[in-house]
Amino acid sequence: MSIPGLGQLAPQATASTNRTISLTPFGEWRFDVPRSSTAGVKVRLVSGTAERDGVELALSQTYTFVHTMKSKLFTWTGCTLEISGDCNDSVKQYPVVEDSPMVSYGNLHFELQKLRTEADTLAARSGRRPGPRVMVCGPPSSGKTSLARTLTALATRMHGQPLVANLDPGEGLLSLPGTLSAAVFGNLMDVEEPAGGFGVGSTPSSGPSAVPVKLPIVYYLGREKVNDDVQLWRDLTRKLASSIRAKFNEDEAVRCSGLILDTPAVSLEPVEIENLALAVREFAINVVVTLGSPKLELELQRVFAQETTPLGEVISILMLEQSDGVQQRDKHFAQFTREAAIKEYFFGDAKRTLSPSTQSVSFDEVAIFKLPDDSEDYDPSQISDTPQILEPAEITAEMSHWTLAVMNASVNDPPETIRKAPVMGFIAVADVDEDRRRLKILSPVTSRLGNRPLVWGRWPEPYINLLG
Repeated sequence: MSIPGLGQLAPQATASTNRTISLTPFGEWRFDVPRSSTAGVKVRLVSGTAERDGVELALSQTYTFVHTMKSKLFTWTGCTLEISGDCNDSVKQYPVVEDSPMVSYGNLHFELQKLRTEADTLAARSGRRPGPRVMVCGPPSSGKTSLARTLTALATRMHGQPLVANLDPGEGLLSLPGTLSAAVFGNLMDVEEPAGGFGVGSTPSSGPSAVPVKLPIVYYLGREKVNDDVQLWRDLTRKLASSIRAKFNEDEAVRCSGLILDTPAVSLEPVEIENLALAVREFAINVVVTLGSPKLELELQRVFAQETTPLGEVISILMLEQSDGVQQRDKHFAQFTREAAIKEYFFGDAKRTLSPSTQSVSFDEVAIFKLPDDSEDYDPSQISDTPQILEPAEITAEMSHWTLAVMNASVNDPPETIRKAPVMGFIAVADVDEDRRRLKILSPVTSRLGNRPLVWGRWPEPYINLLG
């Protein structure tokens, strides 16, 4: 299922005039909406069919893609698009359709769909075998999350209800960065979802939504990278896998649809291979997809050459070539998208405006714990069976502008229990008044915190202008 290498296509200059673009079958319109754009770029499908990461555009409906968007529209059959607004864009046509990476992605989807049909047939005969459990992995900027999103969208279009999970704390799946999370996708996804994969769109909120909300289960790592706390990441990965097994046991439709697992980027370090192997075993993965890395494919082939899943299935290792249209993200763009995710969590977006609650609470009314501080003696790459214990946090002005995780635990629970508890939500610290010993916090709901402990992690970083 490997794809020949694709040539690079130089992007056009920023275009702002109204224009019409025609794409031949398997063509792509690639676009990058600059941060300076206030209105974004508007797109209308005039004829044919088009989709973004597997999510179909409706004919004659206008879609708006806002700043921070780096993505593409693809067509299987050919289409005509009307475009207006500022963006950097380019057109990629494939004279030989087999050169399109979507050929392999489509073939993979149909193979997965066969496994879902088999699982559904077995379920009708009182069988308990789940559908395909797919893990997507690869080096940085290889298109892992876009592929996971595409496979999810295609499954929901076939009336599936796949469970989707994210193990990359650098980004969030229906949650803020710094988390590991999972959710059932049983309905159509939003074409206009911000770039970065699944984003935080459709996060549970009190506001109306055009797309039904999805209720994720979330665990809080509070670090940017897995290697910042490998042991905690592994512990939370096991807990997330346990939650998914429980969901499979209670929901036949979800079990038959299977799992799509997005993973952190890897660079073939031994600890990274060990982490991927742990994920394969904990989630009973039977299909591993590597993007753009023959070395990673060979390494995983070696690791799982003699291994099967707990159900006795062969673990298939596939390599797909990454698309040459994968967008690189610099650190400034990544920070901008994180800040947009935090702001959307509290205030909503262009489609759904939220009104978060501003509360003033005494230092004595809250129990805040923090992760161990990084120091010269702390080696984040050193894996230990002894977990890093949460410490009571001293409330100072340094806490201003950070987001804190509200844990589904009691303040009287041991720190180890709090550390691994699911996340109920997040609050933002707007201000710390040390003289009056009071905190000004921003919360998505009006209710008080009660007996819930708060955890102050180190990721995502403070958002200074959240209330600006």
